[in-house]
Amino acid sequence: MNNELTIKVRDERMNMVINESVMMACRPLRALTSYYSKVLDKKLSTKQTLCLLNAQCAFLSTVFVDCSLVVRTFLFAWLVGALLKCKESL
Repeated sequence: MNNELTIKVRDERMNMVINESVMMACRPLRALTSYYSKVLDKKLSTKQTLCLLNAQCAFLSTVFVDCSLVVRTFLFAWLVGALLKCKESL
């Protein structure tokens, strides 16, 4: 009986630590969502924020990475795909 109680308390503490870690990890994403919402003057979801972030990463990779033509073609395809997803998401 005492052993079960110890395991239950340990599980509750572990769940609490995991939940707090997830909340801390999501805090920058929520801040970015708030920033994008203010800039676009429109309420955005987390999914839309991730879509915009993907498009920005694709753009920066396509424009600023010095690589071969084959890799640049794949980066450009990534950029086009990301922009199309953003268009349908927003």
